[in-house]
This record gives sequence, C-alpha cells and structure tokens, in this order.
Amino acid sequence: MPIPPLAGVCTYEEAARIALGIEETVSRLVRYAWIEKRIMETALYWLNPTPEWEVKEALSLHAYLAADHARLFRQRVSEMRNPPPNMNVSPDDRLDRFTNEVLASTSTLDKLTALYGVVKPALLAAYRNHYEEVNPLVDYPTRRILRMLIVEEEEAVAWGQQALAAVADSPEAQAQVKAWTAHLNAYLAAAGGIAGDVEFDGTLPAPKAKPDFQPDYFPRRDARFVHQWNFVFPPHEVARTEGVPADEKVLALMCKRTLEMDVPEAMARMIAEAKGQPWEFYVDMCRQLWDEARHAMMGSVYFEAHGINWKGEIPLHPGFAIRLNQHMSPIEAHAVLYAIEQSLMPATTGKKYEWVTADEAGDSLAKLFQDFDWADEVLHVNIGRKWGLATSGMNRETFQNLGHQKAMESEQALAAYTDRAPQVNWWPEFVQRTLGKPSAVADRLFDTSDPVYKKVSY
Repeated sequence: MPIPPLAGVCTYEEAARIALGIEETVSRLVRYAWIEKRIMETALYWLNPTPEWEVKEALSLHAYLAADHARLFRQRVSEMRNPPPNMNVSPDDRLDRFTNEVLASTSTLDKLTALYGVVKPALLAAYRNHYEEVNPLVDYPTRRILRMLIVEEEEAVAWGQQALAAVADSPEAQAQVKAWTAHLNAYLAAAGGIAGDVEFDGTLPAPKAKPDFQPDYFPRRDARFVHQWNFVFPPHEVARTEGVPADEKVLALMCKRTLEMDVPEAMARMIAEAKGQPWEFYVDMCRQLWDEARHAMMGSVYFEAHGINWKGEIPLHPGFAIRLNQHMSPIEAHAVLYAIEQSLMPATTGKKYEWVTADEAGDSLAKLFQDFDWADEVLHVNIGRKWGLATSGMNRETFQNLGHQKAMESEQALAAYTDRAPQVNWWPEFVQRTLGKPSAVADRLFDTSDPVYKKVSY
C-alpha cells in the first residue's frame, strides 16, 4: 500500500477539480461575515427582553460564536485580497432588508422561528454547499473554517429546533411559525439567499421592520422566577462573612454564580452600543458575555444536581442589569464592570478565596466550578484592561474611579422597583431547607443594599 499523497487532504483527482475561484470565494465570505455580524447584534438585542432563561443561555453562546465566525471569515478574506474589502459596511442592501425583518420578531416564538427556523438552517445549508464546492487542496484554509463552523451551526440548529418545538405547542402557534417562516424566507430569497446566488421573481410581503428600531435593554424573567423582584440577596455578604461554615458559604457562592445571568444582560448593551470598534473588541467582549452566562449555568447545574428548585426558591433578580442598562451610559456601565473585575483578584477575598472555600467544604462539584470561574475571571480582567481603557480613552485609575462612583450613585436606583414584591430576607429558611440546619447568620439583618456596589467586590 503506498503512502497517501497530499497530506491526506484529498486525492490527486479531487485536487485537480475545477472549483470556486478567489473572486467568488471572497464574495461569499464577505456575505457570510456580514450575516454572522447581524446574528451577533440580534442576539445582543434580544438577550434582555426575552424572558426565558434557556433562550438567554443560547443567545449568549450564539452571540459569541457569531462574532468569532465573522472573525474567521474576515481574516480569511484579508488573506485573499490586499487590501481587503471594507467589511464594516453591508455588501448588499437586500441582506440588511432581510436581517431587519428578522430583528422585527417580537415574541419568543417569532424569535426562535427567525433565528433557528430560518437564518441558521439557511446558513448551515450554505456552509455545507460551499464546503462541497471548494477545491480541497487549493482552498484548504476556507474549507477548514467551514468544517468547524458546520459542526457549531449543526448544534445551534438542533437546539433551536427543539426549543421551537417546545414553544410551538398549539395549532395556533404552529400556524404562526409557518406564516413567519414564509415571510422571512421571501425576504431571504429576495436578498439572493445566503450566498447571493438565488434568483427571486416573486412578490415580497409588506415589511414588519420599522426604520426607527429601538433596542429594549430592560432585563426580564419569566413567571417561573417567582421571587425575581426581591432584591434582598444575602449570599453576596454571606460568602465572605467570618464565622460562617464552609458549606453555607459554598451555598452562597452557588447562588451568586446563578445570579450572574444579569452580567450578560448588562454586557449586551455595552457591546451593542459600542459602534465602530475593532472586530477583536466584539469577539473578546462576546466571549466574556458567554463566560458569564456559563457561570450562571454552573450555578443552575449545581442546584439541579442537588435537587433544589433554584428558579422558585432563589430571588434571581435582574437588579445589576437594571442599574447598568437603565441608569448609566454604556461607558459608565463598562467602568462599573471594570472596577468589579479588578476587585476579583486579591487572594484573600477574590476568586482564589472562593476556590479555597469550596475546597475546605469538601465539595468537589463546587470546587470544579470555582476553579474554572477563577480562570475565566483572570481572562476577563485582561479583557477589561484591554478594551475598557481603549473605548473610554481613560487611564486605569480614572476609569476605575468612574466605576466606583457610578456604582455608589446607582445604589438607590432599585428603589423604583421594590414595590413589585416584598423585600424579605429569604436566606435563613433557604439554608434550613437546603442544609438541614440553621443559618450562621440567621439573626443578621439584610436589606436591598448590595455590597457589590459598596465594596465593588463581586
């Protein structure tokens, strides 16, 4: 048996096949990159107003993947064309007309239909077709990118189809899915399809998109989160209170992790409103957004593993995102996040302390989660130093001081929302039910003030 030629990439016959050239390849990749950019933006716009926790999780992931996919396409185009085309402008106004219609989705049903029933399946089909049309040797770099993206889009589409089936649970909902799918597919065809190679001679339905689109950055939870408007959250202080047993501190830490869905909600606005930044900014910031969602998921996994009804028992309020989204400019909000990030590194109070606490409790699952949470936050500190300072134009001291200032000023912002539910200390009863013993801080008074803002220590 002879040694396989061409590094095993393909056969001589396959490598001799006439396939897509540079011009057509660049044209397609520019369109792909723009569509991925619009997917990222759409996910950021939808993260706050979409109330279902599971959809927030997926939007967090897919915003990051879309940003990174666009990065890969932009880089590849720059390798094939010098100078590369301007990829910060739309390559086709018809694509924007289509993606604007996607963005016009309002209900969760329509959003899932648009992103996971139309856009991503069409994108996946285009990537698969392109993969087959590429000469596997001469354009190996593009084929490699497509191979990686096909896997990730397959996973996204599979999740989306299951989510859509769960939400479209009535004949009326299924009819709505069918109608919205047909509407969007018409606009996609009129845009030339994903790759720009579709001929359209039909009639477009009346557009749903409005020219004055205004993002909604008010964070929402669905009805399963029955205590979402209770802003009393003792775990912030319990996790670092001397004399509290390690197992109670770990319980507090896992509550804090789960609460972290409010960080992606706050970051969504920071990223979406930061116009004209280098593409690396969007990739890095969306990566951090996804990491913060993962931290919330770690907390939920911990409680699921212990049979605890975390949605019904823990007040997973959106107070952090309300403060940053509704009461600060994007730069001010970024400064608050930056100040918090910098405070996470001291060994005696920061992420190392949290890992040591889980270790002392002998809780292997919490220890694993805190281990990776710690590693993520080291990365986030560097992302904050890199982009917080660059986008603000401030030095470290000025930017951090701005964060401290705005954190303190926003302390009273939640007072406008406290009448939505009783503000009660739920911690002693939760500890008794969960750990089977009284809380070490059962007699301590807690209110809606947040040590995150007083100490800038999260």
